[in-house]
Amino acid sequence: MASSISEFYEGKTVLVYGSTTFPGKVLIEKLLRSCPDINKVYCPVQTTTKKPNLTINHNFSPLDTFAEIYATKLFDRVRRNNAKFQEKIVPFDINILFKSLDDETTVDDENESQILSHKTLQDTIDICFYMANNSIDFEEQNLKEMIQTDVMDLKRSLSFLKTCKKLKSTVYLSSIYANIDCPYIDECVYPCPIEPQKLVDALDWMDKEMVGLATPKIIGSKPNAFSFSHWLAETVLSEEQKHLPPISIVRVSIIGAAWKEPYPGWVEKSNGPSEFFVAAGRGYLRSMKGDSHGVLDIVPVDIPVNLSIAAAWQKFQEDNNDHITIYHCTSSGLNPFHWQEMSNYFTEYSKRIPYEHAFRRPNLSVTSHSLIHDSYVFFSHLIPAYLTDIGLRLIGRKPHVVNIYKNLHRTLLTLESFTMREEIQCSYDSLNSLRQLMAETNVSNDFYFDIRALHWPTYIESYLIGTKRYVLNEDMQCLSGAQKHLNNLRNIRWAFNTIILVLLWRIFISKRPTARNLWYFIMNFFVAKFVRFFKILSAGSA
Repeated sequence: MASSISEFYEGKTVLVYGSTTFPGKVLIEKLLRSCPDINKVYCPVQTTTKKPNLTINHNFSPLDTFAEIYATKLFDRVRRNNAKFQEKIVPFDINILFKSLDDETTVDDENESQILSHKTLQDTIDICFYMANNSIDFEEQNLKEMIQTDVMDLKRSLSFLKTCKKLKSTVYLSSIYANIDCPYIDECVYPCPIEPQKLVDALDWMDKEMVGLATPKIIGSKPNAFSFSHWLAETVLSEEQKHLPPISIVRVSIIGAAWKEPYPGWVEKSNGPSEFFVAAGRGYLRSMKGDSHGVLDIVPVDIPVNLSIAAAWQKFQEDNNDHITIYHCTSSGLNPFHWQEMSNYFTEYSKRIPYEHAFRRPNLSVTSHSLIHDSYVFFSHLIPAYLTDIGLRLIGRKPHVVNIYKNLHRTLLTLESFTMREEIQCSYDSLNSLRQLMAETNVSNDFYFDIRALHWPTYIESYLIGTKRYVLNEDMQCLSGAQKHLNNLRNIRWAFNTIILVLLWRIFISKRPTARNLWYFIMNFFVAKFVRFFKILSAGSA
């Protein structure tokens, strides 16, 4: 066994599915920085089409995609150590993996290079990381599309991996929510009785509306299509296991901003929770429906990344490789953090580190009571939104706040599947065994994954700073302007509340003799008490 994980990866060739996802990018950065002698990192990417203007469609190649990724701050630390780090990363069209050599009889130069690349991958890949299926789509979850991307694409990829001669370890990043309907989640695959291909064929003729109507019946006890598709994907892995090299599954909960690496608070716009931090930090989101005493199961992105790297190291050199090793990467059972705590810390820190262009002062409330939540939504979301849009129309500007809240409420409705759940109960035997193995072999602590040491208040503060810096691209040195804007919003709120109180007094008190007499009695009572207290205080001083 190698004396360290970095030495183990020396000379290894790695294939990373999902290299453009949030955890995929962090994984590549970590491999290049902590394992500088790694041979190659192959990154299959889907070619996309972008419209720079209204008339021209530009095919965005894998090289173009990674050219943008290289330019981000993510690789700054790697760049300082090795200015030519890009030479170790090989992005390519994912369709090359699915080229059949038997079908190619006569080829031109371009196709020949693709076939050679296909064969090179088959002959050189040592380790595979599958990070492509962990993005939670809060906006819309279409069962048909999710099964296609999460399950059928996985099956195609596994067909290619079966042909890789040197492949010794595969790590699949799954979700703990695939089995969230189980009262206790053990380290095993819970098989789904539905055949994926039959389900795809059944859904193929349905339009979007029909799929939406059929989804609740199909997913059964699963809370949403995301959980169901991951359950199906794990079943595929289990069925294909006997034809594949050793497999490890890392089941992670909600992936959040980085804890330590590559930078504290590192996050991207594509990361789902960052959208809610922005919405709440700018004062749009004032109420969420959830159990305030429940556990917010969020895990910093560097935890599952380090765990995946260490899991591949362990599986590669394991003697008994005829089973799938499953690691549960959650925070609820090891270092629980409650929604109410998050709300309190978020409100406190977001006023200390304000976002620019805030709509209202940050004040996030989490409640499980539908009536209270609906009241908050009506008074704190809808009324301000419609009043603001009316004001924008009056000054000749395009109204947009109501649309922001429509999208936000649709997303919140989807999020209830995660916020209204009880604490996740699961086993950590494999995680503890790997931690103990790393301690016994004196493996460097560079690949940490022990979330028990995480200090949540500090992490929430880093998350806010990271969202401000990396998602909103706001300057941390210019907080005074944002703070002044928050103070103005506070003054506007006080002035508005004062006007409302005066109007209420005018309507309900001044015009009703009984209410007016009661008001005068209360005022005289408190004035008399104050005068008496002042006289006693004056006599004592004399």
